[in-house]
Amino acid sequence: MNGFETRRPVIVGVDRSEASHWAVRWAADEAAERHLPLRLLHAQEWPVDRASDRASDGADHPWAIGLRAAGEAVLDTARLLAAERHPELETTSELAQGRPVRVLREAADAAAQLDLGVRRSSGAHSALPIASKGASLAGHLNCPLALVPEPSDGTSGAGPVVVGVDGSPASRAAIGFAFEEASIRGTDVLAVEVRRPTEVGRPELTGESLTDLSESLAGWRKKYPDVRVRREVLTGSPAPMLAAVATRARCLVIGSRGLGGFRGLLFGSTGRALVHRCTVPLVIVPNGAPA
Repeated sequence: MNGFETRRPVIVGVDRSEASHWAVRWAADEAAERHLPLRLLHAQEWPVDRASDRASDGADHPWAIGLRAAGEAVLDTARLLAAERHPELETTSELAQGRPVRVLREAADAAAQLDLGVRRSSGAHSALPIASKGASLAGHLNCPLALVPEPSDGTSGAGPVVVGVDGSPASRAAIGFAFEEASIRGTDVLAVEVRRPTEVGRPELTGESLTDLSESLAGWRKKYPDVRVRREVLTGSPAPMLAAVATRARCLVIGSRGLGGFRGLLFGSTGRALVHRCTVPLVIVPNGAPA
């Protein structure tokens, strides 16, 4: 049994958005392929202007009844999407009360993976509003977080699993996730290291980087001999380079140094930038995740 294969569920946060529907499809695939249960989670926060209603009438107030009915409708849609994808998948759902970010963060403590849909904004390179739940959760979880955007052409990527590598302990967990993901999906791994433009005048670094990549991948290649691996060393600004090379990827995987917000993301500000740039599912794997 692989490190990521536990009986902890794949949890997906759901709402009414089309991006959420794509996240449910992604999460259902992940749960089915990893032989894990799927948990659909919708969090509701009582509107500020209804605080007095909550205090006086509580759960029996007509507004609360209507709010719960709307939440159950969201979960009904998500259940149908998951069932269409994998009819035999063990699926449960929960309607939770509270701030969505807090509810999701607490739920993630018992998750094998937390998946969220991200809405595209009108910006040329932005797929996620800065105030979104995904941006608030990235770097704060102890399980992998997958941020799933709605595909721009209505299809999911069929390419390799791309993983950013920098030789750190944080990237080792990301490499392990990438190999397992590629193995269960029947695709390749593309391991990428990005050198800063200031290093372009030192061509010997490319050879060193390829050697470093080979050393980082060696143990995983033995563990997953069915996975074909490619290596690539790029020069430029890491976030746009990784986002570009992953354009048609199955997903892009990066590491996180654990709790502590964006400062913990692999490559520092690069992780934060990728949350906003990536047009394929971005999986953030914390250091210390099972490998």
